[in-house]
Amino acid sequence: MHIRLGLGHWRLLLALLVAVSHLWSFMLPGPAAYAVWGFFVLSGFLMCLVLQEKYGFGRQGLLRYGLQRFLRIFPSFWLASLLGAVALIWVAHASNHDPRALNPGFGLPQSLPEWGFLATLLPVFPRWNGPVPVANALSIEVGFYLLMPLMAARRWLAWIGLLAGSAWAASYGFSVASFADRYALFWPCAPAFALGALLCHYRQQLVRWARPELSVTVWLLHSAFWLLGRSWPWSFGLYVSALLSAWVVISLYSTEHRPWPGDRLAGELSYPIYLLHTTAGAVLLPWFGTARSALFAVLALLLTLLASWAMVLLLERPISNWKRALPAPAADPAAHRPSQGRWSWLKRVWT
Repeated sequence: MHIRLGLGHWRLLLALLVAVSHLWSFMLPGPAAYAVWGFFVLSGFLMCLVLQEKYGFGRQGLLRYGLQRFLRIFPSFWLASLLGAVALIWVAHASNHDPRALNPGFGLPQSLPEWGFLATLLPVFPRWNGPVPVANALSIEVGFYLLMPLMAARRWLAWIGLLAGSAWAASYGFSVASFADRYALFWPCAPAFALGALLCHYRQQLVRWARPELSVTVWLLHSAFWLLGRSWPWSFGLYVSALLSAWVVISLYSTEHRPWPGDRLAGELSYPIYLLHTTAGAVLLPWFGTARSALFAVLALLLTLLASWAMVLLLERPISNWKRALPAPAADPAAHRPSQGRWSWLKRVWT
């Protein structure tokens, strides 16, 4: 059995690309945005997979799915928000450097709706200021977690999500000027999650195309394509990267290989790195300023890794152990597959 890259390593790579983009001023444009949508594709695939194979579509299964998603996202996010707020207050008193140089959204909430976003991560709230400035992507994830049971239950709903979301994005046009809306608003992000769900629905047919090393290599080469076409990431590059991310996911999902050692730890570190890297950079601003030099980026990444390891040990693993200890829901074999009735599956989801 070959030892190859695993999904945990893939998640870590995506998180590091996002972190480096905020911490180093010479980071190539494009890869960080591709990484965020890579997370979206992976989430769509994994959430569809666990709904079909673990939780099912009955009431108890969906409640358990919701609880598991809540425990995965919110405790670490709230702790990271607290640490980010402390860092913002400390930097304001220790120096005159603006932490928004690391991310324009890095700041304390200024209104009740912004506090509502911090408490719930629901995409209905404004999110201009936050102690975890990358939380907009988390908000989009939370919104699609709520919709994923529909796309997981019926593949035609995943197709609708892909086509409708693509049409919504196309309505903005594919110019550089429209990139921010297509990349960061809720409905234009639907194609990434729907693509992941469809990847799950057709996984048995697609696994024959699994090429772990080649798919990751092509994804990385595409990320450097900016060197030849500077507008590419902000026009069509994001969508090409999503398709390549789908290829990577189905390749690494293949059970025909064993991942390299450390794959579990790599996956565990990815979420804290995503949450904490801006806070780690802010802590160093009084000594390095806002130039975001290579030395600053290296030290900030080391500090991020240490803080992320602590979060894994002290928070995420205890929560994970507690989740595994929860009693399993009562067996309901029919809940793991949609009913043959045309609308009865929808009734079962919501009743």
